[in-house]
Amino acid sequence: MAHVPTQAEVDAMIDAMSEEELDAYLDGDSGAACADPGPPDGRSQPAGAQTWQRTSGAPISYAALLIIGSVFGIGACWELMVSQISQLRQPGAGLVCDMSPLVSCGDSLNVWQGNLLGVPNSFIGAMAFAVLALIGLLLASGIALPRWVWWGLVAGTVAGIGFVAWFLAVSVLVFGKLCPFCTLIWAVTIPIATNTWAWAAQGGHLGLPSGAVHRLVAARWWIAGAMYIAIAVIVLVAFWDGWAAMLR
Repeated sequence: MAHVPTQAEVDAMIDAMSEEELDAYLDGDSGAACADPGPPDGRSQPAGAQTWQRTSGAPISYAALLIIGSVFGIGACWELMVSQISQLRQPGAGLVCDMSPLVSCGDSLNVWQGNLLGVPNSFIGAMAFAVLALIGLLLASGIALPRWVWWGLVAGTVAGIGFVAWFLAVSVLVFGKLCPFCTLIWAVTIPIATNTWAWAAQGGHLGLPSGAVHRLVAARWWIAGAMYIAIAVIVLVAFWDGWAAMLR
């Protein structure tokens, strides 16, 4: 015999609902709401969210983004490590990343900007992407992440975006060149960051009001696109003379 919720249970369920879930409930979808009131810890999930999103706090697409993005990030870091080792062994050897006067990584490998913590930046990046890949696998398995992990993800991705901005400035102002593998790392870091912020907010981990959460989730790819455009414009303007010379 199916369990009939008491009034106290219904009231508690309504208190835990997001605005979208409450609207659906008031529109007559109370049966579905009673059948699946969502996770017990109060995380806010959209109506119609699939099982693993209600369980883990993020959609499977976010888990896939973490895994696939991390694979590309680790690959780029690996190539940078190989290039740096090759440069140390044979200082005059040509590197795979030295594609043109404007697209090159050789000058950025064995200087302090490329070794911020006393070890190559690529080592740190590879470890960070490995952690992201592991988190993606946990989410894809439907495992709920504790709040401190979401806070760590948000802090790490904010730092990642800060590093992207800083190294872009270094590339333009100091080296006058663009590292291709670094650019690939930037390309995967940006959407991982914007999606992390969105799903952390929707899970109630950032303390944002409901309206701000919905806007952030809806705009996460637009924010990533704006960052891509900003980088493209900066690179195009900063290296305009070099691009023009290469096309002649």
